[in-house]
Amino acid sequence: MYTNNYSNSVSTNSLYKVYSWMMVGLGITAITSALLYASGIFMLIIQIPMISLLLFIVQISLTISMGRQLSRNTPASSMKTMFIVYSLTMGINMTSLAYVYSAGQIAAAFGISAIYFACLAIIGKTTKMDLSKVGNICLIGLVAMIFSQFFFMLFRVGMDVRLWSVIGLLLFTGLTAWDIQKMNYMLDGYEDEKISIYMALQLYLDFLNIFLYILRLLGRRDD
Repeated sequence: MYTNNYSNSVSTNSLYKVYSWMMVGLGITAITSALLYASGIFMLIIQIPMISLLLFIVQISLTISMGRQLSRNTPASSMKTMFIVYSLTMGINMTSLAYVYSAGQIAAAFGISAIYFACLAIIGKTTKMDLSKVGNICLIGLVAMIFSQFFFMLFRVGMDVRLWSVIGLLLFTGLTAWDIQKMNYMLDGYEDEKISIYMALQLYLDFLNIFLYILRLLGRRDD
């Protein structure tokens, strides 16, 4: 059971490492997307056969590998490299957003997401309530939502994008707060840099999903 009894014992340095690496990942993703869009290279990349599937396989493989590194006697530098590569591949995926949404919408969504994430970080850090049950429910809900979307796409059933975005945002609200609380638990009394990088990946993914759902709620560009 997670409570905030341990949160005060988590060193500021440990939290700084997590959030620093999370911001590094977001920065790499944003810069990669901006460069690919501005240079037009993205239009060449998407012509590569099965590029989407290839990126997906790489990202899944990196996520699994980083999880395994936690229990192995390997240097943190290997996890840093994998995290950077993951952020680069995600930057390629995110470039497509620039063709769908305006720069103003993307900037607004990012700003709202940053504030929203900060509020969730405070909740996850200070709440006395055990969020593991909430997190597990949200995780099950997320899996159900993914399968439902796949089912609708398979049978060409119309979906309300805004409704699904609201549901997704609510689910990641619970998951993010849970991950923050879980991070405090995992870092309690430890200075393990590998744990910091792994949790940075989790929060990085939470932030990106929050950002995507908020961006969808803002709507697509008119031109």
